Amino acid sequence: MTTMTSNKSVSETLQDLRALFTRYAVEEWEPIRSEENFSYAVRYRTGGPWITISSHIQPSRAKNLRQCYQVIQYLFLWSSRGVGGVSQGVTFIGKALVKVGPEVINESLEEAYATLGVEGTESLNEVGDVYRAKMKHNHPDSVQDPDEKRQREERCKRLNQAYEMIEKARAAK
Repeated sequence: MTTMTSNKSVSETLQDLRALFTRYAVEEWEPIRSEENFSYAVRYRTGGPWITISSHIQPSRAKNLRQCYQVIQYLFLWSSRGVGGVSQGVTFIGKALVKVGPEVINESLEEAYATLGVEGTESLNEVGDVYRAKMKHNHPDSVQDPDEKRQREERCKRLNQAYEMIEKARAAK
């Protein structure tokens, strides 16, 4: 279990999330970074509806993402010990779980790989195959429910942005 204080970067926490989700056989997940502030959210699905864990109270993106990781880690731990239940719209207010400190933020490419669910070692063709499969699976026209359609439109937008970023990064090399 990770300690309650951490100075890990966004990239390091994304790697930890990838390992955590792999351990618990979660194939669909994505980090969602706010453009307006330092907020971060992590969405994942284990066969049912999407579960979103978000944090906005920390002073940096890395700290907010780490907060999300710690909550998800404990949710899986509790679930493995037989604790269950569903809560929506719950807000946690209290002391910070993550130690505050200065850092540099430059993890957009790592986020793009995490959004697509690839490691970054795959060829661009392999990344493209994953991208197309996820776009097909999440296409908004395949559902009728307006809320689900909106969520899928947002997901497809993030998938598009992630793939474009990876394409540009690979072309620049």
